[in-house]
Amino acid sequence: MKHTLQLWIRRVLIWRAQHLPMQHFIFVLSILTGLVSGLVAVVLKNSTHAIQAWIRSERFEDYYQLYYFAFPLIGILLTVALVRVFKLRAGEGIPSAIEAISRQGGIIPRSRMYTSFLTSAVTVGFGGSVGLEGPAVGTGSAIGSNLARWMRLGFKQRILLIACATAGAISSIFGAPVAAIIFTLELFSIDLTLSSLVPLLLASATGALTGLMTSDGSKLFYAEGIEAFDPINLPYYLLLGVACALVSLYFKRVFALSGRLVVRWNNPWAKAMTGGVLLGALIFVMPPLYGEGFGTIQAALKGDDWSILSQNWLGVEAGNLLMGIGLLIGLLLLKVTAASLTVHAGGVGGMFAPTLFMGSILGLIFVRSLEFAGIEGLPVVHFVLIAMAGLMAGTMHAPLTAIFMISEIGGGYPLILPLMMTSALSFFLTRSWDPNSIYTEYLSQRGRLWIQSKDKAVLTLLDMDDALERDLETLEPDSPLHECQAALARCKRNLVAILEDGRMVGYITWEDIWRAQREEHQEEINAKDAMKSAPARVQYGDPMDLVLSQMEKTGMWYLPVYHDGQWLGLVSKTKLFEAYRKQVQDLSHEG
Repeated sequence: MKHTLQLWIRRVLIWRAQHLPMQHFIFVLSILTGLVSGLVAVVLKNSTHAIQAWIRSERFEDYYQLYYFAFPLIGILLTVALVRVFKLRAGEGIPSAIEAISRQGGIIPRSRMYTSFLTSAVTVGFGGSVGLEGPAVGTGSAIGSNLARWMRLGFKQRILLIACATAGAISSIFGAPVAAIIFTLELFSIDLTLSSLVPLLLASATGALTGLMTSDGSKLFYAEGIEAFDPINLPYYLLLGVACALVSLYFKRVFALSGRLVVRWNNPWAKAMTGGVLLGALIFVMPPLYGEGFGTIQAALKGDDWSILSQNWLGVEAGNLLMGIGLLIGLLLLKVTAASLTVHAGGVGGMFAPTLFMGSILGLIFVRSLEFAGIEGLPVVHFVLIAMAGLMAGTMHAPLTAIFMISEIGGGYPLILPLMMTSALSFFLTRSWDPNSIYTEYLSQRGRLWIQSKDKAVLTLLDMDDALERDLETLEPDSPLHECQAALARCKRNLVAILEDGRMVGYITWEDIWRAQREEHQEEINAKDAMKSAPARVQYGDPMDLVLSQMEKTGMWYLPVYHDGQWLGLVSKTKLFEAYRKQVQDLSHEG
């Protein structure tokens, strides 16, 4: 089978080289990637909904109160069992794609083409309080990465196909092709050129068309009764932007804290049981936390508080506005805890749906709070849609995606001005308080922080061997001055390392020799007397941006490199810059 596949790939590559320019080949691959990613998203969504329909069937009708508690736990345990028994490598969806681009040259393991798909369907199908968008992106990204490798494409084209897969998956799920492209650009910081824009357009359009042709015509949610923007409500929209920023910050802080509490359990089964039981308890108390929550989002858009609040067990009356606001606030605050417990206990899912869920509840809380204060007549659907955009801008650091996605999905183009203002304010405040998005925060917790600076991004593609010099002249500290002169004359560099017991204790240059020769009794001077002390050391596995930072701090062009306490050589700023220039040239000339 493997030999047959390789044979077909070879034939395709030969045919491509003879008949098709590379740019046109990329267009074909982008369409194929969008198609496959769109199908993955559709099958994942339908599989998950089939599991949910089975759980909610008549056979469990008499136990519906218990399944809110039991099934999320069962889903997490099944996910952990799948991962451990079949040794699956389930990634974190969007964070995995970001890390692959920034630190792994766009290479994603083949197993990721199916692991997130299988595990997320089980997690969300059984009630895990997360979304399917992240796993769909993770699966599609793995397909795009491996398709590029099979077609013998370079780094630049691998990144482009990963971006095409992301656009295709998001476009298929939400039916928002423009927002899908913008999300990809904001997420991966891809340079917007004609050679990258056209493939993204093709992939996103193909993904949206795939979702449209294979669906039953239903939408995740829709908005009715949208009217023109009334400038008199501008102060409320700005206040909502501040609220979105505060909730975004809360989202990221609680997500990180919940993760630290759960990961203390080293045993994966203990972690799954602990997180699953806590998740089940939360969902039992607040049933709207069950699953993705798009039904709750739809109810919020309609201003139907009662359909949301009636699912609790506290016996809240429909007309009790203050109690209703309190329960909505509790639902808002607990959603991020439920999502975090789902992921950190061993489940697989994304944060896209929880963000939309929390945004819709925040918009509803905002309107009801103003009504309680005596300010009535505000359009609920407007504030719910705009709060969803504001929370997306704050948590994901993707304000343009938020604006266009809510406009496309909810039909909110008449609200484009308040969408822009609220999203911009939420993004600005959140970014000022915390530079990480919910996705980069996830990587930061694991020491794999995404770097958006173009210069630093190139440095992450280099490793220590690219700048390490091993063939150096070395002397011992008691070597006489004439031996130091001879060693400097033999070496190609203006530096000789002074070693003692396998450690670099200093270095000597021609400047040190000349200074020593002016001293009296120079025949008694040895290397230890003339040398400079060794500068700050670096470790063999240190990232190159950290190495360059150490060089800038110490003013040194060379730094000693150690591995397990043993001196390996010197990392050279000259070689580092040469490797950097070569990497930039390679990336610029690909394609």
